[in-house]
Amino acid sequence: MAPTDGYWGPVTSTLDWCEENYVVLPFIAEFWNTISNLMMIIPPLCGAVMAYRERLEARIIWCHLGLLVVGIGSWFFHMTLLYSMQLLDELPMIWGSAFMVYAYATLSSPPQSDNTGLKVFEFLYCSIVTIVYLVNKNPVFHEVAYGLMVFSILACAVRTMLKYEHSLTLFLTSTVSYGIGFLLWNVDNTFCGHLRYARKNVLGVAGPVTELHAWWHVLAGFGTYLSFLFVTHTRYLYLKKHPKIKFLYGIAPYVTVNHVRR
Repeated sequence: MAPTDGYWGPVTSTLDWCEENYVVLPFIAEFWNTISNLMMIIPPLCGAVMAYRERLEARIIWCHLGLLVVGIGSWFFHMTLLYSMQLLDELPMIWGSAFMVYAYATLSSPPQSDNTGLKVFEFLYCSIVTIVYLVNKNPVFHEVAYGLMVFSILACAVRTMLKYEHSLTLFLTSTVSYGIGFLLWNVDNTFCGHLRYARKNVLGVAGPVTELHAWWHVLAGFGTYLSFLFVTHTRYLYLKKHPKIKFLYGIAPYVTVNHVRR
């Protein structure tokens, strides 16, 4: 995509997505790609608050906070298309995924225990990826590094389903949501020219429906949030704390547990 100067100056990011820049508002480079990040901001914020109120383990709270930081970084990246904001989006994706891997890997550990060796390994991995990416600035490197984290999470999730009592509904819903979002992300990249033509010449006011990178944010954010609920629910089933899924204001799902020892 050719860079377009606007409110935030020249585009300095190494990526510029299919949404045309500064079309909806003069101070937001990619409007739909920006506001769609609310799905990665509001749910994890609510999830972190409810996890704290339910006195869940810190690893669960950190998972929510990791997604929250990604959502905020992605908001500023798509709003400005500045390289510094791109890093604020992409690097937290690596570090935030590490919290999820840790939560899965310690699912059967004693309550409030730590796995220092895994923490050190993940810190080194994320640090090396950060340093290398800052030097080479190649988006493909970041995608591969992030892909390894996603693969690790999926492998841990499958292992969890085979070994522990779990909610199949939570797993399938989160996985399908993320998978569809990933598919739309690739369609947006591959058929951008066709999508832009359809927006301008066919769809009219319905054009924003084809902003598939925005749908990626919505579906990936929703799927990731549900994966937090899945690992939390499974963890407390293992601890025999009788976890239940409740809804905040009838909308946002969260996990509640019974802390009474039996």
